[in-house]
Amino acid sequence: MLIDNVIRLADASQGLWDSVLSSLRSSLSANSYDMWFGKKNLTLDCIENGCAKLIAANELVASWINGQFRSALLEAFKQADPEINDYLISVSASSKASQVMIMSTDAASEAAVEKPVVRKPLISREEKTLLAENAKTLALFYSNYSFDTFVEGDSNRIALAMCRTIAENPMECSMNPFFLFGGPGVGKTHLLQSIGRYAIMYSTASRVVFRTAEQFLKDFMLTQDMSVSRAERADALAKLRSTYEDPQLLLIDDIQVIAGIGHGATEKALFQVLQKRVAAKRQTVFCADRRPTEIPNLYDGFTHFDGNSIAVDVPDFLTRLNILRKKANALQIPVEERDRIFRWVAQHQRGNVREIEGVVTKLFAYHDLLGVNLTLDTFKELCESCNVIDPANVADKPIPTISSIKEMVANAYHVSVESLRANTRVKSVSVPRKVAMYFCRELTKESLLSIGFQFGRDYTTVIASIKAVERDMRHDPEFASNIENLRASFAI
Repeated sequence: MLIDNVIRLADASQGLWDSVLSSLRSSLSANSYDMWFGKKNLTLDCIENGCAKLIAANELVASWINGQFRSALLEAFKQADPEINDYLISVSASSKASQVMIMSTDAASEAAVEKPVVRKPLISREEKTLLAENAKTLALFYSNYSFDTFVEGDSNRIALAMCRTIAENPMECSMNPFFLFGGPGVGKTHLLQSIGRYAIMYSTASRVVFRTAEQFLKDFMLTQDMSVSRAERADALAKLRSTYEDPQLLLIDDIQVIAGIGHGATEKALFQVLQKRVAAKRQTVFCADRRPTEIPNLYDGFTHFDGNSIAVDVPDFLTRLNILRKKANALQIPVEERDRIFRWVAQHQRGNVREIEGVVTKLFAYHDLLGVNLTLDTFKELCESCNVIDPANVADKPIPTISSIKEMVANAYHVSVESLRANTRVKSVSVPRKVAMYFCRELTKESLLSIGFQFGRDYTTVIASIKAVERDMRHDPEFASNIENLRASFAI
């Protein structure tokens, strides 16, 4: 149906839009296509007088497509319909990320742009620059790293909650800087990039910068390079300050890499950046393989913020099971058999998330590439022949977590786990609570803040409880013996 020379999508244009997307999919990298054109980030509203009217999910998508993919998009339209010679992008009225209207970068198109029903202010040149920079930052992230794809469990619940808080209100976080630490493959970088992705997509920070510590090292070394002119070193210093001091949200991965390099000059320079950021109330998030006080040769200034650190631990059984279910839910095998396989893998594979994802990859390979009809028995045989599951890990006890420690101590003292959070000083409850806090500090890498959170207490109470247990162990041999017997029941 034709009305005022406007062809509505519902009538005739769905096939045309599918052809455009197919053309873009073949001409762009998979990552670029998925990030900017996938998940309905861009849709076709109508075609009028040879001009395609498009709707972007938010202003970032509109700005980036106009700046980076304009030629590719126009070419795709011309291939689908030679009569289409231009397009205009409007931002969806339901966009959560912004209420700003983005106009086409083409001068002629700007003059003819349609105004939305709800008038929105035009974006300034400075805001356009920030949007473009944030879009470049977003392009650095792994496309599947977001809060939506992160699997929550006891091993990461507090870290996840803190990261969400920072992402939603980066200028109001009480933990600045914030240190996220844990072993390899447990999800630190996933969370770090999720913070940045959320802040960019929902405009909770005007400028977001993501760097690795190695990149900071290279940027800093340019300011010290005596083989170049003084002017070039001054330019490098100005760029370093702009990159690291000015953003509202700065994310730096693998800070342990620079510990001790150059007699500490690099770390000291980063700490000076951090001091200026803290004074300006600009949020900084670091990732490391250990808490600040445990990183050898790290500049002392960082250790003063050790209380701002939260651990991401190796996933427990239930988290491993949920990871498998989420990562491999596309496997076309009977649900019951699939769940049996997942439970067996979760029981025997006690490694980090990356290792679990490796098992998922092999699951798909066995099923799709080899044409194997997977059952639990078949999978066991394949695992044994390919060493997917390390037999040495099967007999290992699970790594202690705050949850498992609370349960073990509660059982030993014949109290409920819930009572350990209760607001009571009755000795039958207060003693096991102190003991549980003591073991949480001894056997995990959780911060005092994290431990206190799990018991409904602040970190000063945790410190007092730990000191009380240590004092009683020195003065009461029977109590000390009970503590050591309980310690032996944990996997350490």
